[in-house]
Amino acid sequence: MSEYPQFHAFEAGPVMPVPRISGTAMPHGVFLSTGTASTAGLLSLFLTGFSIVSIGILAAVPTYVLAWLADQYLHLSLPAVLLQIGGPADPTLSAIAHILINLLTFLVFLLVLRATPLAGYHSAEHMTVHAIEHYGVLGWEPFVEQMPRAHRRCGSNLLSGILPILLVGAPLVSEGSPVALALAVLLAIVGWRVRHYVGFFIQNTFTTKPPTEHQLARGIDAGQRLMSQWLAGPPPVLSPVRRWLHRGLPQMVAGVSCAIYLMSAVAEQLYRWLDW
Repeated sequence: MSEYPQFHAFEAGPVMPVPRISGTAMPHGVFLSTGTASTAGLLSLFLTGFSIVSIGILAAVPTYVLAWLADQYLHLSLPAVLLQIGGPADPTLSAIAHILINLLTFLVFLLVLRATPLAGYHSAEHMTVHAIEHYGVLGWEPFVEQMPRAHRRCGSNLLSGILPILLVGAPLVSEGSPVALALAVLLAIVGWRVRHYVGFFIQNTFTTKPPTEHQLARGIDAGQRLMSQWLAGPPPVLSPVRRWLHRGLPQMVAGVSCAIYLMSAVAEQLYRWLDW
């Protein structure tokens, strides 16, 4: 059985070597890169990072409402835990409350993300890369719509490997008992072992959705522009820093950091204005 259960094989194989492609969904399209060529500028990547945090902020409202409703029955001070202004005094109850908030926050974020255009562009990105990798540089465009939405190199697979320790393990460790510690270690091991299965489930269920014709066309356009650069001549020899910049991660991290800073500044003022 394949390690990647949702990756479907096709009869045709690559017609020529292709570069290792990375990419991401943007609010208005698809970004692809080979490390020496790329299809988006600094501002687009910065806004992509900014938009991810913005989705998290948007998801905070329904998360708070659901936490408040759940707390009417559980009495674990879930809204206070969510706002980081309090929580149960008992360590075990505190760990349970933090786990529930972590899971609720993550689930609502995924649901809000799927409702945005990013999920469609995410599919277009994966489907385009699949087609290039499978059919080679030439003649892949007509087959993009046949490709699966999930991709084995998506960051969701890596994230899925550490989610158990982030969402559940960390609160258990803070609880401090040997049993909780052992459970956290077990979760970390099991989570990493099944990361591809969980990652493909998250991709297929939440972080991607069937793309519209426009979204798929943007993915194909990004793929065509990237391959045109790749075929234009031998790739330039770049330093690791330059290749990293071509991959777009620093620009997106800058957007995330800026959004978090602005969110923290607003939250600090709200705290004063509302006299929490």
